[in-house]
Amino acid sequence: MILRLMLALLVLGLSPLAVQAAPFRIASVGPQSPCREFPDREKALADLLSRRLGQTVVQCPFASRADAAKALAGGQVDMALLTPESYAGHSGRVRAILTLHLKDDPGRLPVVVAALATDRRTGLGDFKGGSAVFASRAPYDLTTPRKAFADQGVGSGFFREEGTAGNADAAAAQLRAGKSDLLVLNGDAWQRICRGIKPDDRPCGDLKIIWKGRPRAEQAWAISTSLPPQLRYRLIGIYLAMHLESPEAFRVASGFEPRAAFFDAAEAEALSPARNVR
Repeated sequence: MILRLMLALLVLGLSPLAVQAAPFRIASVGPQSPCREFPDREKALADLLSRRLGQTVVQCPFASRADAAKALAGGQVDMALLTPESYAGHSGRVRAILTLHLKDDPGRLPVVVAALATDRRTGLGDFKGGSAVFASRAPYDLTTPRKAFADQGVGSGFFREEGTAGNADAAAAQLRAGKSDLLVLNGDAWQRICRGIKPDDRPCGDLKIIWKGRPRAEQAWAISTSLPPQLRYRLIGIYLAMHLESPEAFRVASGFEPRAAFFDAAEAEALSPARNVR
């Protein structure tokens, strides 16, 4: 079989070494044109990806993020930087994989909202007009949760009262003492206070999670859902280490953002539209 393939290639005037995978196509925003090589100032990214993926990497310019999203959903490109607005309408065919983490920014930390297990209310909307206690005024304890709430339609005035306790343990104590209806923590703090010493310990057995999530991403690198999982994992691995492996390629991939620190892996629905909690 291999011999027949070799002969067929020779008949076509091709060398087996010339057979390569199709180019990996990355969308960009600019005057729309056919896919092409990356410009010189962005060559470092193309060189790194080409070397790590084992295939040519090209840039495909589109007039807008919306056009890039449509092309990604339609299989005309393999990867694109999208916003929530451009992502809307393509969720079944497009998924986010990476977000850019900025220096001095808490990022998209997970947020956990809990109530007493005996509370009959079950959804975040049931607590409108109630009170909430946050661990502290640090950005990861206050700014990040408020951003996540805003994405859910929980803005200023939703809670009758908001307070900060100084730390996660003190906030949990306020909830247990009936001084607040809800406890709002970042995911790391929740895991810490709920981690028992023994396997059967349940320090948070008297609490129940009402809601958990992250702030919606302002933009994220996305791929087609039809892309093979192994290629998706490879891309994520390349980008997660890019700031260390090739700082110049990272500068290009981050859009030359001066505050860029590194890339974070993102959940598939990182760009999903905001929900309105009532």
